[in-house]
Amino acid sequence: MPYLGEFLSVGAAVFWAVGVILFKRSGETMPPMALNLFKNSLALVLMLATMPLLGEAYLPEDQPASSWALLALSGFLGIAVADTLFFVSLGKLGAGLAAVVDTSYTPVMLGLSFVFLGERIGLLATAGAALIMFGLLIGSAAKPERGKSRRDVLEGTIIGVVGIALMAVSIVMVKNVLNGAPMVWATTVRLAAGALGVIPLILLSPRRGALMESLRPSATWKFAAPAALVGTYLAMIAWIGGMKYTQHVSIAALLNQMSTIFIFVLAVVFLREPLTARRSFAIGCGFVGAALVVW
Repeated sequence: MPYLGEFLSVGAAVFWAVGVILFKRSGETMPPMALNLFKNSLALVLMLATMPLLGEAYLPEDQPASSWALLALSGFLGIAVADTLFFVSLGKLGAGLAAVVDTSYTPVMLGLSFVFLGERIGLLATAGAALIMFGLLIGSAAKPERGKSRRDVLEGTIIGVVGIALMAVSIVMVKNVLNGAPMVWATTVRLAAGALGVIPLILLSPRRGALMESLRPSATWKFAAPAALVGTYLAMIAWIGGMKYTQHVSIAALLNQMSTIFIFVLAVVFLREPLTARRSFAIGCGFVGAALVVW
């Protein structure tokens, strides 16, 4: 199917944007590590149910132990650790500023794919990346949310960038594995490692009692459950598929970056965060930049 990877990459951006809004609401009452374990566990059940429907084996015979190990390490770094850091950052920054921090995903992915995969991107794609970054950075509001301090913004930014860097490393390290592996199987292995990897982090936490208590059925689930469905299950399948079927990781990464634009819009509509003229300009730049990348 022509442009399947590009289509999936944009779909991942949409799913993740919706998920971020729902995760923001969930994170108001559920701590980051608990929220990470919840969404990973629910998405893992859905992945395991999906595999036989697509005819994929739970234990494919053609996948060596090295593929399992790389995918597991990728899941621990990119899901157990990176997603927890993202939720901490989201709580400190709010959806709008967290989306701005998310723009670091594009240059990190471009740098990693250049250094480790030897990828090159054309002039139009480079111009598109520059336009996305320019528009988003110009349009971002540096003011913290009401009730947040400048220190929250600084800490949230640093934590968010570290989490995004780990996520980027986790996907670049398995690009070659993804090229020869069933898509949903690979996604499930990463997710299982991510879910299991959060458990020791919770058990080692001095707040483990409160973390486990927050996982009990509550009103928070009305946001956390759909967040896991859209922001983890659907987003992860589309994200991995985009990385697998797009010719270059760097192109998929640029299209994934459109999630920032969608988050801006959804944060205004559902979280009542302000949409200034500068942010409107950023949205326009983002869409034009993405169009240049696809072209």
